Amino acid sequence: MSYIEIKTIGGRKYRYERVSIRTGNRVRHTSKYLGVVAPAIKKNPNTGRKPSLKVRVMSSEESEHIARALKSSVSFVKDRAKIIELSFRRNSVKQICEKLKTDKKKVGEVINAFNKFGLKSFERKKSTGRPRRITKEQRAKILQWLNTHPKKLELHFNNWSRSKLSQFAKKNNINISPSQIGRIIKQDEIKYKTKRSKMYSNDKNFLKNI
Repeated sequence: MSYIEIKTIGGRKYRYERVSIRTGNRVRHTSKYLGVVAPAIKKNPNTGRKPSLKVRVMSSEESEHIARALKSSVSFVKDRAKIIELSFRRNSVKQICEKLKTDKKKVGEVINAFNKFGLKSFERKKSTGRPRRITKEQRAKILQWLNTHPKKLELHFNNWSRSKLSQFAKKNNINISPSQIGRIIKQDEIKYKTKRSKMYSNDKNFLKNI
């Protein structure tokens, strides 16, 4: 004789087939596992994954701007418009990279910027450039010293060198390197000859003032 038995273990139900076999006056029981009553719910393979990056829903103004930007002669604007357009048409980041021959980082930056800033993301940020190490007033002071005989500044040498002027400037609270002084000389077309005892300019009256 056989029958099906349901057992609950750890909150889940399992099915077993029980078989009773009589031999003479003795009865032998066997059990066969048949599986769970209700299969466990399969885990979603996408569970825990980061949602795919895509462009948000656009306004009519944004859509019109993208359409115009696709025809722009400015590569920065046109490239961004292509990325946004392809993303809006449900292309994945990988597909966009393949179609535009670009890298994943750039595509991600463009989409994230548009989702956050909208049409402002099409404005190229102006480079602030390398900050000046010295002010205009300090630069003018350097030029003034450069065109003054060292002895008039109570210094015990007859000619300026870039190194000497750098040291003198630092003592007067202007931190400037010899190489910077060299660039100032070049930019202002001040002639400097080591064989002469002075710094001089193209001003004809310069030597008279020393």
